[in-house]
Amino acid sequence: MESHGEGSSDFSVQWTDGWSTDSTDDDEGSAARSLETEEVQSAAGDREDGSVAGDEGSMPVPTGIHVAADTEYGDEELGSAVLTTAALESAEYNSVEEVYKAYVAFAKATGFAVRKGDSVKNEEGNIVRKFFYCNRQGLREKKHYERVDRKRAHKAETRTNCYAKYVVYLDMSSRKWRTKTFIVDHNHDLAPPDFTNVMAPHRKLTDGDKAHIHSMHEAGFQTTQIMGFFAHLCGGYRNVNFIRKDLYNYMDDVRQSRIVEGDAVAAISYLKGKTEMDPLAVVKYSYCAEKHLGNLFWSDGHMQYDYECFGDVLAFDSTYKKNLYNRPLVIFSGTNHHRQTIMFGFGLLEDEKIPSYKWLLGYFLEVMQSKEPKVVVTDGDESMKEAIRSEFPNATHRLCSWHLARNALQKIKDSDFCAAFKTAVYGYFDVKEFEDYWAEVVRSFGLEDNDWIASTYEKKEQWAHAYLCDKFCAGLRTTSRCEGINSSLKKFIKSGNCLLELVENLDRVVKDYRNNEFIADYKSLYTDPVLTTGLESLERSASKLYTREIFFEVKKQIESVGGMIVLHKDRFGSTEKFMLRKFRKPHRVHAVLYDRGSDKFECSCKLWNTVGIPCGHIFCVLKELDVEELPDRLVLKRWRKNAKSDRISTIEVQSDPDRAIRVRYGALWAACSKMCFLGAQGSETYKEVVNVVTKTSNELESMCYIGNKGGQAHPAGNDIDIGNPHIIRSKGASRGSTHVKNGRRCRRNQFPGRGEATAVAGKGAGIHSICNNANQCGVVGNEVKVIMFTAHLERHLVLFDRDFAEFFA
Repeated sequence: MESHGEGSSDFSVQWTDGWSTDSTDDDEGSAARSLETEEVQSAAGDREDGSVAGDEGSMPVPTGIHVAADTEYGDEELGSAVLTTAALESAEYNSVEEVYKAYVAFAKATGFAVRKGDSVKNEEGNIVRKFFYCNRQGLREKKHYERVDRKRAHKAETRTNCYAKYVVYLDMSSRKWRTKTFIVDHNHDLAPPDFTNVMAPHRKLTDGDKAHIHSMHEAGFQTTQIMGFFAHLCGGYRNVNFIRKDLYNYMDDVRQSRIVEGDAVAAISYLKGKTEMDPLAVVKYSYCAEKHLGNLFWSDGHMQYDYECFGDVLAFDSTYKKNLYNRPLVIFSGTNHHRQTIMFGFGLLEDEKIPSYKWLLGYFLEVMQSKEPKVVVTDGDESMKEAIRSEFPNATHRLCSWHLARNALQKIKDSDFCAAFKTAVYGYFDVKEFEDYWAEVVRSFGLEDNDWIASTYEKKEQWAHAYLCDKFCAGLRTTSRCEGINSSLKKFIKSGNCLLELVENLDRVVKDYRNNEFIADYKSLYTDPVLTTGLESLERSASKLYTREIFFEVKKQIESVGGMIVLHKDRFGSTEKFMLRKFRKPHRVHAVLYDRGSDKFECSCKLWNTVGIPCGHIFCVLKELDVEELPDRLVLKRWRKNAKSDRISTIEVQSDPDRAIRVRYGALWAACSKMCFLGAQGSETYKEVVNVVTKTSNELESMCYIGNKGGQAHPAGNDIDIGNPHIIRSKGASRGSTHVKNGRRCRRNQFPGRGEATAVAGKGAGIHSICNNANQCGVVGNEVKVIMFTAHLERHLVLFDRDFAEFFA
């Protein structure tokens, strides 16, 4: 339809390229196009009734289309109206953006998508005409079909040279935009309503979607789970305004935008930025070759406070496949007064050699105010062992009993021996009894000449209870707490995570563990256990002093008093000696010493020494002495409810603007859930809620400015000049060596490659997609013979080795 141009002024034509390529043809280049003039001759002629005729074989468009209310595509009046072709032709608009929204709404309801076209400017440089096309307008350029250097398969055809378009001009008298040309017919099938959401131009992640995605991502949901949640929320995947690929692309864009200065710089900047809210937070790092990141250590104020309270026993272990660079991640952990796992810091090492571990432990000791742990539990790595000996000379190095048991099964491969070995590890022997038992086990299984048995025996002081029974280990005999942390990390962390994602996700894991402590504190402080033992006064006293978890362990010892027998007692000055045994176990007699002057107890079972709680033998003596309340000397400070109360934490918690937004978003989401539920019960209530929400959203949109909330970049500080770490090879066999034997091969000729559409001849080959384009091919020995004809019918014979060792052309 031609312009209603009475109010239009003369202007000189100046074309501005507003062309945007189809998202599915982005590597093919823009399609061939012809710029429009005032007289549209190539598309169609004007009919007598004023409508525009299209191609003979094109499909008709429905004359009346109802467009549901949608804040995405236009005003409330437009969204709730019945949009017809006649209404679109006669419509007036205040801006080009309004035109675009109206045409997009029409296209979505009709079954096609819109591409913005060119613009025409007047002499003053103002746009006076704008073109909008069907997204299938134009054709893919022929050169893209003839490329010989192609590395990817052709993308699906989306261009059909469709002539449907909508052209508007600016009426200078009214300053309104009016319809100039409107061709409604298409030369291709229109998509049914179910498919319109799949079209790229109609797919979009709204700001609300993005906020929800970020909240779920931070809660540990994987991207595929987030997509499933949106599908469930919208009543099916086809009702979601985006597809899985859009979600993955968005998450990747966010990820890349946050590490624009480099991954290592972003991660270190993030860790240094935490000092604004936590002045005790520390980050240390070193350089390796060419100023790339070497080793990295970080710990916040809460971790240092926990180490001050519970740093008597330290466990640390390294794990791979937790980051993009395959760097070993070291987790420093311990146990709190609830016997829960706590973390003291993290390290990311360049390698697992002695210098790296020394660097890490040295800075760990510096940050922790030179406080050495009394016991260190590791998996037995020799580099760790040497570093511990150097940096923690006064600490007892205990080997993880779980790793020992696993090694025993791998080396000896005898389940009976493994059972006997566990008895040697955990058994309540004295030194002589252990030596006799070990000698008997070695002899009975014929392992006198076994190298692993000999080397393990040399380390007996690091794993046998007989040698460790006087060392306080807080019940920590394995690195299983580190393993438990590793298991929790799987919820948040993948092997493809960059450093920034790694440190952020570790923060989330730490918060999860701290919440466990928070809940345990509440249960211990504000609830009371039911008293069930016969020694009610002692049990009540213990319940008021110990945390709940430790109380249950103490209660087991109180319950065992009923099976204790006092054989006799002796007195030596202020010290009394009690000899006890369990009922029907005459072979095991224990001695308890009690000093009245210092109110000190000591038992030969060593439970107090290793775990820090009074044993059943001591409770039996308390019963004999008619003691009603548990003496303070028998309540270890680290197991008390107030284990942390007398230590002053200097941690300052300041407000985090991004976190405040997320908290408010979550609160609003919860507040609106009831409204959404009630509104969905009927069509009338649904319309009412939609109208209220649309109106309120429009009002709020004018009040708020929402910038890019996709993820805040972490700018590099002036003092940070460091490159990303090198990717290293982890210990053990390569995963690929056991799972992929021959690799992917072409379906036609079975030579290595990614399939017939992408198989490449070899290094330096100038012929692309050999199998796909081959006219004749055959296999002779280890060579593949391919005969090809180019576009000019020139015959080429290509020979290349099947293993790509040689290439000839």
